[in-house]
Amino acid sequence: MLLLITTTLRSNAQSIPCTKYKFAATLNKPNGYKNCIDLPVLSSALHYSYNPSLETLDIAYRHPGMGPGASSKWVAWALNPTAKGMVGSQSLVAYRSPKDGSIVAYTSPITSYATTLAKGDLSFNVTGLKAEIVNDEIVMVATIKVPNNGTVLNQVWQEGPLSADGTIQQHPLSGPNVRSMASLNLLSGALAPTGGASGLGSSWKYAHGVMNVVSWGILMPLGVMIARHMKAIIPSADPTWFYLHVGCQLTAYIVGVAGWATGLKISNGTHEFFHLSHRWIGIILFCMATLQVSALLIRPHKEHRYRNYWNKYHHTIGYLILALSTVNILQGLKLLDPALGWKIAYLGLLLVYVLSDFVLEYIVNKRNKSDFADK
Repeated sequence: MLLLITTTLRSNAQSIPCTKYKFAATLNKPNGYKNCIDLPVLSSALHYSYNPSLETLDIAYRHPGMGPGASSKWVAWALNPTAKGMVGSQSLVAYRSPKDGSIVAYTSPITSYATTLAKGDLSFNVTGLKAEIVNDEIVMVATIKVPNNGTVLNQVWQEGPLSADGTIQQHPLSGPNVRSMASLNLLSGALAPTGGASGLGSSWKYAHGVMNVVSWGILMPLGVMIARHMKAIIPSADPTWFYLHVGCQLTAYIVGVAGWATGLKISNGTHEFFHLSHRWIGIILFCMATLQVSALLIRPHKEHRYRNYWNKYHHTIGYLILALSTVNILQGLKLLDPALGWKIAYLGLLLVYVLSDFVLEYIVNKRNKSDFADK
């Protein structure tokens, strides 16, 4: 859990702001780059000059984290002439070879989510492609024939690990790596996100996150604490505790099913929103919660000889749901990557629940010991 929390709160280091950056002579254009923009994630920056009469775009893409001692990785910057997102992107790829330290730069068309970024020609002309490492940044420059001479371009930028033999490996499927897409207006310099938390589907993603935190992170553990402690601390609350418990769990189940359904809608056919373990944990939670809710129909009577076995099953499934839902919420926060305040709020709520459970458990144990001594 500590590893998950640390990963959830981790943020990327920032590179030099584009307006203050000075290019090495070997990478600069004779007239420099007229425009630049600091990209919103992965600490990258794009410098560019657009020539509408020639229909060309001179670009310099900067990406940090390539200095001595850094882990081997590849970087890519791409334009997608046909859609918003990864598939269809025409990419420029660069990395430092782990074999001999040379800088490799080439073009790669992306035709599927299973791409290995193989070398290939793009759907538009690219000239002067090269890359250098300056300090801890890799800088990739090229001149591009603008597709259809458009002034609003869909761009994608990315990074991922590189194996010891120089093989391209899959980039992370969470956090900034699924939000590294934006459309760029070449005339105004305006940047508009096209994917991730701020793009198409963002309302579904946040609705999914809110519903599941309310369901699995608030109502479900509250219902468990009511069942475990209320009847022991306040004996006169029987059967009120039971109705409160059922009310919490039924409401949590209904909200959770809605959250689960939105998660399936988000991930179906959409690589940017897909995370295998998060999805499967969600499916397992749905199945287990359905078993728990069915207890209203299959619960044996108090005097039934199997009631003790049923209680053990019901409690075990309940505690497993709490553990899995906590893991999945933390994983969901990592995927959605909301503002730090939301992460702190959930972790604070989780801490309150844990401390409250310890206190209530202490009170119940103390009362049980006192009752035993009186006997």
